[in-house]
Amino acid sequence: MALTKGFITIATGKEQYYKIAQNLLRSYRFTTENPLPFALLCDTENEYTKEFDDVRLFEDPTCSYLDKLNMFDLLPYDMNIFIDADCLAFSDINRLFDIFENADDFCCYGRVLPLDDKTGWFEYENLNDALQKQIDYVVGLHGGIYYMRKTEKCKKVLDDAKTFSLNYADYKFKGKFANPGDEPVVALSMAVNKCKPIPHDFSSLICWWEHENLFKLNITNHYAYCIPLNTKTDIVHWGTRFTKSIPYCKEIAALELNLQGADEKDLKKSNKHYEKLAFKEKVNKFKTRVINKIKRTLKITTK
Repeated sequence: MALTKGFITIATGKEQYYKIAQNLLRSYRFTTENPLPFALLCDTENEYTKEFDDVRLFEDPTCSYLDKLNMFDLLPYDMNIFIDADCLAFSDINRLFDIFENADDFCCYGRVLPLDDKTGWFEYENLNDALQKQIDYVVGLHGGIYYMRKTEKCKKVLDDAKTFSLNYADYKFKGKFANPGDEPVVALSMAVNKCKPIPHDFSSLICWWEHENLFKLNITNHYAYCIPLNTKTDIVHWGTRFTKSIPYCKEIAALELNLQGADEKDLKKSNKHYEKLAFKEKVNKFKTRVINKIKRTLKITTK
């Protein structure tokens, strides 16, 4: 019997998370010739969940990053690729299954680092003796994509990560999470369970917030290009706060028009509308900087 495979994402809590999850799903189906099943793990069924191939409900959602640690019992396929809901697909991402084909049962993009490294999600010296004896490397990773086979080893990675999250402060994890984040505890759990990330492939995934407004995007033509990295990418990971930005809204508007069968004239009209909004925003930001500089100068001269 052939193994099943498909994509999953999570939406819990606010309606906006369901909407961006729907946007991710639609972008995937629009840019992929032969889409695989796509599941939603969530806390309720609503108008947004109807479009997904499978819907699984969390029994006790945290409505936080930590819902990712409770995915295992809800995994719908033998091989699953989780994608953060605040991502958009700009080209066929089915190739991710080929990229992770020979990876560990739980995997992601990241780095395997020496024990004395200070740039990973945790530091060896901050671990207790028992944990130090269990690990051979430090892990740095990106939690926007997780590859999971439905095996006991995968379950152990997520279960241990949940355990580490209960005493989050003890490990002095890196990052600026106001509450425990999934990436630090998953990084430690991967090291403990001898799972390694694979090198970050920028042709698969690039974060918007690391190169804000330095992209050429055109979802109509299945195109996303990061100028500083000189790389075309399949997925842009926006970050939740940027899903309200003009560039994101511009691509969603174009996506919806394409799905409605709009003609080129309507697409151009929509693009011009958002280009005007972007220009206006740029001018306003410039004005704000000038005004703030004048205020700072006046404050200095009056002292």
